[in-house]
Amino acid sequence: MSDKKLSSGNIIINLIWKFMERISVQAINLIIQILLARKLFPEDFAAVAIITVFINIATIFVQSGFGTALIQKAEIDELDSSSIFYFSISASFVLYIILFFAAPYVANFYHQDILKNLLRAEAIILVFGAFNTVQQAILARNLEFKKNFKASLLGCIASGITGVGLAYAGAGIWALAISTIVNNFVLTVVLWFSVRWRPKLIFSLKRVKTLFSFSWKLVCSSLVSVIYTNVRTLIIGKAFKSDTLGYYNRGDMLGSSLMNGLTGAINAVMLPVLSTKQDKIEEMKKMLRRTMSLNCFVIFPVMFGLVAVSKPLILILFTDKWLNAVPFMQLVCIAYAFYPMHSANLQAINALGRSDVALKLEVIKRVIGLCLIGLSFPFGVYAIVGSEILFSLVATIVNGFPNKYLINYSIKEQWRDIIPYLILAVIMSILVYSLSLILNIPNILLLIIQIIMGIFIYILGCHILKLDAYTYMLNKIKSVLSSRK
Repeated sequence: MSDKKLSSGNIIINLIWKFMERISVQAINLIIQILLARKLFPEDFAAVAIITVFINIATIFVQSGFGTALIQKAEIDELDSSSIFYFSISASFVLYIILFFAAPYVANFYHQDILKNLLRAEAIILVFGAFNTVQQAILARNLEFKKNFKASLLGCIASGITGVGLAYAGAGIWALAISTIVNNFVLTVVLWFSVRWRPKLIFSLKRVKTLFSFSWKLVCSSLVSVIYTNVRTLIIGKAFKSDTLGYYNRGDMLGSSLMNGLTGAINAVMLPVLSTKQDKIEEMKKMLRRTMSLNCFVIFPVMFGLVAVSKPLILILFTDKWLNAVPFMQLVCIAYAFYPMHSANLQAINALGRSDVALKLEVIKRVIGLCLIGLSFPFGVYAIVGSEILFSLVATIVNGFPNKYLINYSIKEQWRDIIPYLILAVIMSILVYSLSLILNIPNILLLIIQIIMGIFIYILGCHILKLDAYTYMLNKIKSVLSSRK
């Protein structure tokens, strides 16, 4: 990767493009999901949530961490790229066949016949994903996030039109499944024509094995992570009523969409950039501190703000049939608030090429997480979901610990960097929530007042305390605006 591409200005430009991709796609997807939720029922979303777990697990084996391996490797050639392409395609067909024949057993286990055909239909996205693994890696290596933005946006729009149209035409649960297929298909087609690279008729099992020597640890790490992340879905879907899983799924959607959209943009840009700094520990530490502070500066107020406004927000967006999703949303948003800390630490560890450390961390965390789920299970569904908060706090310590030795960035330093944003966000959340106890006004008016007050309180606090991330972003915005005059 050239120094030109790694210049400060170019990183900022690509970060903006990645933000545009994440925010626009998540915003459009959020609107689509809201429209679908108003038309469909909790049981529909519960069924799709279950099959999504199995597809997510299969996706890990299809991609096998090769995308990240291609990004992380200092130099790649046509033999690397073509070999990974053909391997991914082959793996996708094998996994599709496995899911096709496993579908009846999944349906029987959850006592939902519809799951058989849903899983068989939606599993086709594994093949689409295999086709764009190399393209995604090339765009990330070259910091060409503008092309990714266009592909994701077009896929999301096509998916939305299809899904909403089918839902209002009476297609029911199939509106959700078909919209997902359309999204992945359009994304793959657009990326195929946006990236000039084409596979050559060459293949080297030796190259695949070489890249796999790095990526297998990522595969194991991702597998453990995905299984753990979705174990609540599997447990709730089996042990409780199907509509309960639907409430949990929708409550989780708002928080996860915003968290993934905001932190994902920064992390996607930082991995290839951090990878070039792996021999410059001080620069990597400085960049990681900046990444973590910026993430927390944005995510803390958003997540704790959602906790405060969850009830009027759910009632306005989804109608009162989704009121039971409120406590789920509040619990998961608190848990998601700490995601930037353990996510940023893992990015740095992977950028150093220490996927072995990342794997060990994932195993340790997930064992702890599963123990927490097991201990909370007798106390009901809210305890199961709430255990994610404790797990998220533990994860900040587990993921942060190795970086004390790898880049001299201790857990104590990390918490010292982010604690002002956390305290300010919690205070803001309490004050905003108190408005719902004082004001007896229509939900839409209450929500508007709460949002305005929340933004005002948080920005004022950042300004008074002169917090680093706030000052940094303010200066960058001023710089961009002045350069256009």
